[in-house]
Amino acid sequence: MLLETVFQYRTLMGKCDLGVGLDWDEIDQVGRIEHAFASNTGDGRRFRRQAIELSAMMRGDQINDRVELVEMGPGGCVAINAPFIARGELVELVIDYNEDSYRFVARGVWLKDEGPDYRVGLRFVGMPVRLHKVQISPHRQDVVDRISVAA
Repeated sequence: MLLETVFQYRTLMGKCDLGVGLDWDEIDQVGRIEHAFASNTGDGRRFRRQAIELSAMMRGDQINDRVELVEMGPGGCVAINAPFIARGELVELVIDYNEDSYRFVARGVWLKDEGPDYRVGLRFVGMPVRLHKVQISPHRQDVVDRISVAA
């Protein structure tokens, strides 16, 4: 799955950034992912992005909006129905998928006007986090559920 592959790659790159280093299997995994996503378009981009359909919550300074991710790769992603994101602005993307919640930090790279909203290009930075959600007791619908349904 693309989301898991990007998460694994960003985690391994985060280990390198922290100076922890990688073992041989991890080095091989990084090489395989980079080879699979190598960009050959000649546009200066290191990685190509693949089409994807994921919903995410975008959080930042005065930002807390639901967006749709339409492209993703090891280097970043493209979101539509997004709020205005200034070039260089940091945002957090929260992607809930099955029992896991993925958290990526990204920096705004480009912005295109699409009616009332924007299409934004984001570059991933740092190490992502994956939280495994466990439900101990049956969920009872509350006010928070009604708010998210209304949005």
